[in-house]
Amino acid sequence: MGMPDTKRGRERKGRTKRQQRREHEIERALAARDRSRDFEELYEDEEIDLDI
Repeated sequence: MGMPDTKRGRERKGRTKRQQRREHEIERALAARDRSRDFEELYEDEEIDLDI
């Protein structure tokens, strides 16, 4: 049989989930920033003509 469901346990689990979500969002933002920087560095010496 598992542990009983308590308000303290639910609150602790909620804090943990919020922290995990925050860390995941930060990691995604850093990865996106790195991807955009890599793209710019890859083509920094080339002239690209965009016909829009």
